[in-house]
Amino acid sequence: MHWQGHYLDGITATRHPVNIILTPAGIQIKKTDGSVLLWQYNEVTQTQGYYAGEQIRLERGADPVEALVVSNTEFLNVLRFMASSSAGKFHDPAIRRKRLPWIILAVIGTIGGLSALYIWGIPAGANALADHVPPEWEAKLGEAVAKELTVGESMCTETLPQQSIEHIIQTLNSATLKHPYQFKVYLVKGETVNALAAPGGHIIIFTGLLEQTKNAEELAGVLAHEMQHILQKHATKSIFQSLSVRALIAIVLGDPGIMGDVIGTLGSLNYSRAYEEEADYLGMELLLKANINPTGMIDFFHTMNKKYGNEPELFRYVSTHPLIAERIRRLKEQAKKASVTSKPLLIGVSWQQLVKSCV
Repeated sequence: MHWQGHYLDGITATRHPVNIILTPAGIQIKKTDGSVLLWQYNEVTQTQGYYAGEQIRLERGADPVEALVVSNTEFLNVLRFMASSSAGKFHDPAIRRKRLPWIILAVIGTIGGLSALYIWGIPAGANALADHVPPEWEAKLGEAVAKELTVGESMCTETLPQQSIEHIIQTLNSATLKHPYQFKVYLVKGETVNALAAPGGHIIIFTGLLEQTKNAEELAGVLAHEMQHILQKHATKSIFQSLSVRALIAIVLGDPGIMGDVIGTLGSLNYSRAYEEEADYLGMELLLKANINPTGMIDFFHTMNKKYGNEPELFRYVSTHPLIAERIRRLKEQAKKASVTSKPLLIGVSWQQLVKSCV
């Protein structure tokens, strides 16, 4: 059988068109000038043509290296047949068909592996990293975040709300297990109805939310929830999951330039449903252990749900804490099962007067 190809002599870059005949004695190469070369099969090495669409390239010699290039894949089948005992030196095109299912499986496996890494691996790695972050580092990060979020804002520093909130925090904190955090509340004047837990013990409360509470027990429910976000490292874990590897390295190295990324991440942070449920459950537990009336937490959610419903523009605390009706139901069931005799949280304090002092 005759095949068309190109011959390279290894001395020049010229590709000479040739006619190729495969014979039992070897590869016969006939040039356009009439000269003929004969390559013995045992002298030839295949260097290309192992993949679909790739030209077949055979080489012979060392210095110079001669080469023969053929485009027709069928050439390999005949070459292997004619080469007989040397057939193993040349690629079998049939392997490509056998290789295809394995390639497909490999691609599927790779995609699946990358998907698993994205869905489970990265969050798991971020959680593991957050669990080993020193509390001192968390506290510094949280303090920096709180300062950035409150810079330029008008703060409520009046004595009555400051002392009252500190009393609520101390009461809740006395019922927690031993932990390394020092809780600090920043009371920001503004219409936004929201509360935010930053890493390391820092909690930001907007007076828009404070105005919606009817008593200290309702605010205690909000604070207990936010404290649990901190104690369970939800804020730290969520930040780590959301930031890039570069940003994480910058944070660890203490690069202040990365704080903008952290602020942006925390500002748009929506905790997972699992995190919210955990903060609800443990927050209610904390209220019960501190002998604080648990209905305050439930009443606050009831009021907010009835007043704002699904209006995230007005009430971010509900919009970023989904499924509030279901949460209220679970909190009620949890409170019913507890046999706790609660006592007034603040005695001799007018809650109305406290709220007005911050407006």
